[in-house]
Amino acid sequence: MNEHLLVGIDVGCHSHQVAIAESNGTLLKEFGISHNASGFNSLFSEINHYESTLKCPVIIGMEGFNGYARPLDQLIQQKGYILYNINNLKLARFKELFSGPAKTDVIVPKKIVEFMRIAPSFQGER
Repeated sequence: MNEHLLVGIDVGCHSHQVAIAESNGTLLKEFGISHNASGFNSLFSEINHYESTLKCPVIIGMEGFNGYARPLDQLIQQKGYILYNINNLKLARFKELFSGPAKTDVIVPKKIVEFMRIAPSFQGER
């Protein structure tokens, strides 16, 4: 995979958990945001900081692409970022492959980042 800034977002009703990592897997930051303009501004501020520091494109994966994701998903696309809908059932199966603590909202964004890191390896494989 080329160098990218990977952002995993676990979407919730009132708040979202976020993990930001380099494409080599180095975790840069984990944090939560509220589902409001202030929270969205915090998210984009963090993304902009790492995007300008690392000078690489951003790929965002969201689990919970539903009514709760709006308007965040639209804002992400308006800013020109690549956005992937991470299927929650496939992510759950992926998490089962690796031992670790039970599902918590803080673990999910990191697993989304890991999933996005290795997913290109499976393209074309059937």
